[in-house]
Amino acid sequence: MSAHQAGLSARQYKAGRNGGGFSDCHEHGCSHVANLYQRLLPLVRRTWERGDRPVFTNVWYVAARSEDLQDKPLKVRMLGCDFVLYREPGGKAVCLSNVCPHRGGSLAHGKCKDDGSIACPYHAWSFNGEGKCTQIASRRDEDPQDVAPGVKIDAYPTEEKYGFIWAFLGDEPENAAPIIEMPEFDDDGFRSTTTHSEVWETNYHWAKFSNLDLVHLPVVHGIKFQNQDNPDSPPPFELTEHDDGFDLVYYPSTSRPRKGGEWDKIRDGDEAKKVESRMKFRVAGISLYGKVEIGGVGSGMHNVFYEFSTPIDDQTTAMYYIFFRNFMLQPELDEEHLKRNLMQARQDKAIAEAQQPRIAPVGPDPNGLYTYDEDSEIRLYWNLMGSMRERGWQIDRKAWAEALAAGHYRAIPSPVRKKDPKGWVHDEVPRYAKGTTFATAAA
Repeated sequence: MSAHQAGLSARQYKAGRNGGGFSDCHEHGCSHVANLYQRLLPLVRRTWERGDRPVFTNVWYVAARSEDLQDKPLKVRMLGCDFVLYREPGGKAVCLSNVCPHRGGSLAHGKCKDDGSIACPYHAWSFNGEGKCTQIASRRDEDPQDVAPGVKIDAYPTEEKYGFIWAFLGDEPENAAPIIEMPEFDDDGFRSTTTHSEVWETNYHWAKFSNLDLVHLPVVHGIKFQNQDNPDSPPPFELTEHDDGFDLVYYPSTSRPRKGGEWDKIRDGDEAKKVESRMKFRVAGISLYGKVEIGGVGSGMHNVFYEFSTPIDDQTTAMYYIFFRNFMLQPELDEEHLKRNLMQARQDKAIAEAQQPRIAPVGPDPNGLYTYDEDSEIRLYWNLMGSMRERGWQIDRKAWAEALAAGHYRAIPSPVRKKDPKGWVHDEVPRYAKGTTFATAAA
């Protein structure tokens, strides 16, 4: 069993207006963390200036909504590469590299065949769900492997769960962080909206940061923290760090802004009520889960959201959502439920799309300031990114750009490539060696 599968909690963090910190740093106080980040910033700045961007392989990403993939191939761009999704006759979703190794044709413009393969629109070379060439139209009666020995393309594991098609983009599925569980999906006590997707004109780190911290809630969304001296300061909270993410729980007293509609009837009057709010971040899917006991502690009325972020490229992100509620279950209230949740997402979008620089740095922003309590979630996020970098999963964007400029296409490596590393037409994207840290990459 891997560390990811074990799900072992590493550390806990407790914070509030009176301070606090990780258990192994607490006695050193804020100065310990501040000094650490002051030492890191010059290293981060050098990696930033050399054109490095933290984009990672060996992660499950949402490639599309299930309803978006029907009987025709679908072109999807992720991590700066093009992929094709299609369904085999039995309905299973397949994800392949989109570039035909013969003459570079786009498989997404081809045709799905009854044998479960897809034919390139250029010369009708066909590839099955494992990436193997199964037919060359001009040599119909000959074995493709005799005509073009070893011809194949990268094929990526897929799972269809919770109304989304997930693709594993990498060559180490055995070490992958698992897709987040979604118990509400099969719970008759919850009603969900349809899945929703949209494109944000920002990098995926800025997109995710817009919803990770607590301090932005009163500023961006108007959700004030009542019954304390400063309604813009979050109440005490607890962070628990895991190998593949972290959990946050806190109990704020809030007054819901009145916006009209049936949801205004959830609470009587305008008085502040203490609510239980839980959040989870997970690496797989760059996932964020939120659960708020919206009617107040003890009400049993929960609003739940899941947000997944897939990097399209350095400056564009595909955002996917699904929302649940266990109150006001009438179908005619679905539109209001979706509208209210997306309203907050759009407020976050406006912040993220206006943020500078357009391309996120490789680690803590060297031009930014980090406070001890308020930015603790962001620091945990960068810790997770750093651990993936050290495992050799981060794409070397500068080396990749140089290859592209020289006219060489590169593909995201797949388990098929790792199993049979010889004979590939397209080399894999360059990645940092295992053990690479901020410091060694910046040197």
